[in-house]
Amino acid sequence: DAVQSQLDKHRTFFARTMYYKSMLDSKNKVFKNIIKSVDQAGNIDTQEANQKMQQINDRFSYVTQNAQIWEQKLQEAVRCWHNFRECERIISDWLLKAEQLISEKHIDTKEIVESHKIFFERVNERWIHDLVQTAQDLRNCLPSDQQRPIVNSVERLQSKWKEVLSFAPLHLMRLEFRLDETTFHQYIKDIEKEINIEQQAFNKQENVEAIIARNKEFFVNRGVVLEVEQCIQNMKKIAESYSKWQPNDSSLNESVNTIENQWETIAQKVEHLRQ
Repeated sequence: DAVQSQLDKHRTFFARTMYYKSMLDSKNKVFKNIIKSVDQAGNIDTQEANQKMQQINDRFSYVTQNAQIWEQKLQEAVRCWHNFRECERIISDWLLKAEQLISEKHIDTKEIVESHKIFFERVNERWIHDLVQTAQDLRNCLPSDQQRPIVNSVERLQSKWKEVLSFAPLHLMRLEFRLDETTFHQYIKDIEKEINIEQQAFNKQENVEAIIARNKEFFVNRGVVLEVEQCIQNMKKIAESYSKWQPNDSSLNESVNTIENQWETIAQKVEHLRQ
């Protein structure tokens, strides 16, 4: 904004350059006519007057040429600031969104997990390259004592960018794990409910064949047991991959152990009910 303001002031000030150029041209014509008349009269030294007029013309030429050069430099500075700020904004917005997704607590559907995957997989590596390039272009427009804030901003964003991208795979693995974990607990809840229903029917001495048929329908035909075991296998694979990325974090492996123990207990109940 400060550079744009300076450019606007510059343009406003030099907007009447052509007017002054026309005025100077007119003065030059008048001066030439005067010199011509004086030369005809003779015995008058015009050297000092010629020098002064030449100095005015030289100064005007110098000022107008430099005005054009500085306008171009200011335009370039405005362009560089705009490009840098735009790259800075794009990356900052992406990082903010990424941090919001990573800190999201309630993720209970596959659609939400998929939206997270799409967000992190579609990250554009070109953004960080453009940031570095536009920062360099901007630094070329600035005096050395004004370049440090630009360097600091780029280093800060690069550091945050690397941090988020290195954490993204872990985040996605945890998401998929928690989703399978939620699915597992829902299966366990349904299975325990079914066990209680069948156990109550058996205690009430209801038709045994009907109870057996119900048991077969729920646990065999519907494939609940296979689905639970597949769910556990998925979690084990994710936990294994996660451990390779994050050897010091055993939380997912601990969750898998708890889940396997829980499933073993439930499986024993199911087998006991069948017998």
